Amino acid sequence: MKKILNYKIHLIAFICILGGFLFLSSCEEDETSSEVILLSFGPSGVHHGDEITFFGQNMDKVSSIVFQPAVEISKSAFSSVTSDRINVTVPDAAEAGKIILKTPKGEIESITILNFEVPVEIESITEEVKPGATLTITGDKLNWIEQITFPSDLILTKEDFESQSLTELVVTVPMEAQTGFLLFATGGTKPLTFGSEEQLIVTVPTVTALTPASIRHTAELTISGTNLDLITAVEFGGGTEVSKANFASHTQTEIKLAVPASTIKGKLTLKQLSPVEIQTADDLVIVLPIGTTATPSPAIPGTSDLTISGTDLDLVAELGLPTFGPVLASAFKSQSATQIVLAVPVGTKSGGITYKTIHGYSGNLGVTVRVPAPGPPPLPITLYDETIAAGGGNWSWNTVISDVASTEQFYSGEVSWKYETTSGGGLSAGGITAIDVTGQQVFTFALYGGPGTNGLQVAAILNDNWANYNAVTLEEGKWTEYQIPLTAYPTTNLNQIVRFALKVEGVNSSVIYADRVGFGAAGPPPLDYYLFDDALKNDWQQWDGWGVTSKDFANEEEVFKGTKSIKAVYNDQYGAIQIGRGTAFDMTGYTTLTFRVYASAAQQLIVQLNNDSDNYLNIPQGWSEVSLPVATMNGNKSAVSEFRIKNNNANLPTTLYFDEIGLKN
Repeated sequence: MKKILNYKIHLIAFICILGGFLFLSSCEEDETSSEVILLSFGPSGVHHGDEITFFGQNMDKVSSIVFQPAVEISKSAFSSVTSDRINVTVPDAAEAGKIILKTPKGEIESITILNFEVPVEIESITEEVKPGATLTITGDKLNWIEQITFPSDLILTKEDFESQSLTELVVTVPMEAQTGFLLFATGGTKPLTFGSEEQLIVTVPTVTALTPASIRHTAELTISGTNLDLITAVEFGGGTEVSKANFASHTQTEIKLAVPASTIKGKLTLKQLSPVEIQTADDLVIVLPIGTTATPSPAIPGTSDLTISGTDLDLVAELGLPTFGPVLASAFKSQSATQIVLAVPVGTKSGGITYKTIHGYSGNLGVTVRVPAPGPPPLPITLYDETIAAGGGNWSWNTVISDVASTEQFYSGEVSWKYETTSGGGLSAGGITAIDVTGQQVFTFALYGGPGTNGLQVAAILNDNWANYNAVTLEEGKWTEYQIPLTAYPTTNLNQIVRFALKVEGVNSSVIYADRVGFGAAGPPPLDYYLFDDALKNDWQQWDGWGVTSKDFANEEEVFKGTKSIKAVYNDQYGAIQIGRGTAFDMTGYTTLTFRVYASAAQQLIVQLNNDSDNYLNIPQGWSEVSLPVATMNGNKSAVSEFRIKNNNANLPTTLYFDEIGLKN
């Protein structure tokens, strides 16, 4: 520009010399310009209300000055004006930007930007606001706020503001916002960042009711509350989430939606765009099938019909029987909300029954099917026998081995629980569906002591309540059945048994086997005189008998008490087993002849003393006690040298088990 200007000056001078003084005079008039020229302004960083000076040429011809965004100061409001400067007071509404000088010949815009040092003041902020609603901020110099940061680094810039003036700023609260302090950023020569004095409370939804409080899978649930229109998803117990797109209806006060088929009992978690989640105060209870009884017990596979009583059994699509597998509802003999009747398939084993609902949800029904098995009869309430009770799991601690299905040793059925530790641990099952045992008398279990355990104490704990400490003495290398009266557990909640533990005391390393753990009546008192108790007693001997395929006086398959019983397989309607002794025995000093007998189905028996008249009996299915008053029995009771138990059943072969044969006063 300087080079071009020099060329112009030389050219003008040359023309003036050639053209004379007239032309020279004309050139001098052109050099004295009447145009307004803005050269500078200042000071830099001026405050609102302070005086600012604009320097230039012909400044007295300026009619007004316009500050950004459109704040115009007329000439009459100038503090002072001369040809080379103008002084004005910076208006409060002025913002950073280029200055415009208005003149008779047009507008002149500054090349540089006028900026300010601005003390922004906040007077009030809306105390509580809902996401998506507007937030109003009042104060002074608010037009200089360029950015607002909400908690979690949610940033709004000037382009996002709804409105902005000197004294008021209105913004829409982001849907993702949450309660917290606001952070403001201003412009000016010295930009400021400062926070609000109080937290902005961001409204969150509330839940006032779940209707119904107990509900079946896939049924419609109503969630009532406030500000529920903010909810974007609902998470049910078990983790299944339903998004708002799948709500049946959605308003500010109510959400209707179907309960997912995988839902379990638990609190609901309501989600929104904000990271703040809302959890219901109460659990949503899922209505599921619950079994209360399963009869008969034991049930004979291939013969018996199993009747399961309970609630909401109409939800069952299939039942899972131990070992056999699923039985579809189409195969049930009958089904209602309170009862299911089905044939017990061949191959069924003892254990907990599972279910799958019509909605595809699977769980434990809470009842157990019992089938005849080797060993003593099933307990009225079982915590472990072949399998852990419904809902329970292996909670043993400090284990080397904890095998709930060991075939190495067993007292009942076909497996036992083998437990080994080298660090003072214990065998335990926990998480069992709560069982009420208040109607029972004893906590009973069988233990087999591994090497080096003879005489050691085993703590028997219920519900992790070590304050009710009870212990029994191990016998190495043999099974021993123990019974602990429930009165020995005075502070244990017997209404809700959920765990048991068996821990060898006094040593770090031990091996034990446990079986047939549960609750029942107290064992029968000992007889006053025994013919058989695990073996023949008091000089009684096994005689030949007749009409039997086999007889085993040391049977371990089905035992009522102890470890042995007598097994007889009859192949004749009137076959008999015989027990005899060389010297006749006088039983008239006793009141009752008694024994235990196990039958797979109800039938008839005959008891005979010597070769005298018969005593006819009817026995039920399962284990039962036979009691014959000595005084009214047929036969010579004062000189008994032979005792016979005869079959009286034409359905052959017939298998019976006998135990605890003797007399009592």
